[in-house]
Amino acid sequence: MEKKWVAALKSYNEGKVHKTPAENDKEADIEFLRLLEEERKVEEEKDPSYKTIPRFFYKKPSNENSLYFRVRQEARTRFLQNKTAEVLDKEDLERLWFLLKENVSLPEDGTERINYDQFVYVSSMLPPKCRQFFTSSTFLKFERDEYGRIEIVPFFHYVVRKVNLFQTRIQISLYDSSGYGYLKEKDLENYIFELMPTFPQLQNLQENFYPFYVITAVRKFFFFLDPKRTGKILIKDMLTSPILAELYELRQDRWNMEDAVQNWFSVQSSLRVYDQYLKLDGDHNGMLKKEELAKYSSGLTKIFIDRVFEEYQTFEGEMDYKTFLDFVLAMENKKTSQSIQYFWRILDVYNKGAIDTFVINMFFRNVIEMLENRDKSGFKVDDVKDELWDMIKPEMPKCITCQDLINCGVGEVVISMLTDAKAFYDYDQRESSETDDFDDFNGEEEEE
Repeated sequence: MEKKWVAALKSYNEGKVHKTPAENDKEADIEFLRLLEEERKVEEEKDPSYKTIPRFFYKKPSNENSLYFRVRQEARTRFLQNKTAEVLDKEDLERLWFLLKENVSLPEDGTERINYDQFVYVSSMLPPKCRQFFTSSTFLKFERDEYGRIEIVPFFHYVVRKVNLFQTRIQISLYDSSGYGYLKEKDLENYIFELMPTFPQLQNLQENFYPFYVITAVRKFFFFLDPKRTGKILIKDMLTSPILAELYELRQDRWNMEDAVQNWFSVQSSLRVYDQYLKLDGDHNGMLKKEELAKYSSGLTKIFIDRVFEEYQTFEGEMDYKTFLDFVLAMENKKTSQSIQYFWRILDVYNKGAIDTFVINMFFRNVIEMLENRDKSGFKVDDVKDELWDMIKPEMPKCITCQDLINCGVGEVVISMLTDAKAFYDYDQRESSETDDFDDFNGEEEEE
């Protein structure tokens, strides 16, 4: 049977002309152009106007399982595979480092530096794919000494960083299901899920927690890189974001507990947030009610909690874990513009793009009521409001915009004062010698 199969294969290949990959590509291009020309002629027969007015709009097929999308995806995959072949591997980098060390330029002064002539010579000794790093513009990026030399070590580190960035871009692009340079939420979930086994810091993560970990990791990317909630993140934004670098810190074999706690993607951090969610879920139904979320922090006002549930996605008046993660990220990163935008939707009650004294009074009223219920009084609200305007310095008088909060540099303080009675009290008493604290701030409400 095997001999018949071999004979049949030989018979099929007899007379076949074996072509190089370049010849095959050229043949494919010619065939593609021929098909396009046929399609153009068919369209002209259907509508004669195409002979004088070229077609400029092509409706994209809506079915992602169509031949259009499948061919497009295959083309992108092959393109990325070809690009992968252009990336420097370990042997290329070792060869580059060896040549740089062997061609240190004179004078011998104990430093490892190279001038432009030697720089060009090293380039000529390397494979063509290495020469993209040996341009004159690249050489001029580095500080030169009196002899026109640059240091070898910083240049080599520059090449390594570029190679790692290129590899990462190709790797992420493979998960771009649409092929338009961005990742949807499901794309990013797939990327992180398949990346997890490569991280030493996640080796102790229990498998049944994997789905919750992936959701936790994905939310940080979307919170900071998609503040307008378009449902997609540009790959170029991911590559330039410190969030991706924070994720890749999990590649380290060892790190101290302080670094682990501060890293959102660590096992410790993800378990902390999930455990916090479970503790707030008093009725254990997997969702949070308003009164349950209010226990997140002792001074959060009722109007603030109500507005969170009004503005952000809830299910029959309850908050799921994904929405809770956005809330936590906003609360823990109040200084960032993305968090200020998150809170702005809550403060902008009438959706006018600006808030005035009436809205500020609306939020302050809840703050003062909470303080008075705990025998905290004597606050001069008008003085605080005047101070608020001085802090923000809005472009329009008595009217605050989101951009004003971002530009003023103390937006997080203003937000805390309007939404958190404890934060308001701490700010008001910042210069007081009293040591009163609010550790049991919501104790009375819980007893009731």
